[in-house]
Amino acid sequence: MGRFEPTGRIDVPGLEHSVANLPWGTLRGAFGPSDGSAGARSNVPSALAVLRHAPLYAGLPDEIDEAFTVLEHHPLRDRLLYPVAVTVAPFLFDLVRRSSPLSSRITELIAEYTAAADTLDHHMRDRLVQLVADHATEIMKWIGVHDRAVAALAVHVAALRAPYVEALAPATDLSPFALLALLELDTAPGISVQLATELLDDTDAHAVARAAAAAFLTRFGDQTPSLRARIAAALPPSAPAGLASFVGMLWIPRIGRSPTVAECVGAQMPERSRAVAFRSWQRDLTMHRS
Repeated sequence: MGRFEPTGRIDVPGLEHSVANLPWGTLRGAFGPSDGSAGARSNVPSALAVLRHAPLYAGLPDEIDEAFTVLEHHPLRDRLLYPVAVTVAPFLFDLVRRSSPLSSRITELIAEYTAAADTLDHHMRDRLVQLVADHATEIMKWIGVHDRAVAALAVHVAALRAPYVEALAPATDLSPFALLALLELDTAPGISVQLATELLDDTDAHAVARAAAAAFLTRFGDQTPSLRARIAAALPPSAPAGLASFVGMLWIPRIGRSPTVAECVGAQMPERSRAVAFRSWQRDLTMHRS
């Protein structure tokens, strides 16, 4: 791509009637025109060419990273989406359809564009959302492969929600991303509660994954004293920020208040024991104040 100088228009074999012939100079992004005239960081056709021919660039990871840098920061900057993203998105879907070795990063990019769609004017936003909805069948095939991206798309695109929930209903394994998306969609299909409980109790699972399960169960679990105690242990005060980072800020998981350990212990006490404990707490507080 030329990391230090802008590049001109290029011919992309197999895409001559799409990428090469589009008026990139009139399509605006964060750095101005998208044809590279504003510098390499705005050269969208060149970036798409690199991704299109990823196998040829397998030995040049810096070139691939630079291509993603262009597509991550020129159409989308500071969570503000620019119109050129609507033109780029169909090419990204095409690359995934062609089983690009970069599909994981590409699907995340599609999800990032979609998550910021509301920052476009209504017309452009509707075009992007409709484009994503038109790929519903393909997107559902990402489940189990690109879980964070498909979960984010289901959260942001209403037309994908029913297909997503339907696809997850017979699942015998759910990713933490799926659990957080289902929490956002306010539904617990199939055996999702059982699967979340198993994940919560899996001591070998990552703490963030267990926190996702705990967050899901605060809404859908049977709130027994035992479950509330396990949820409290898995959802420390830092959990909301950790889960937001976990989903890549593609959405902000709505985490319900988890019970405190003290509340869980109290819930398991007989009534008489709770009264004794409360009086003891009052006595300790009075002594501390004095």
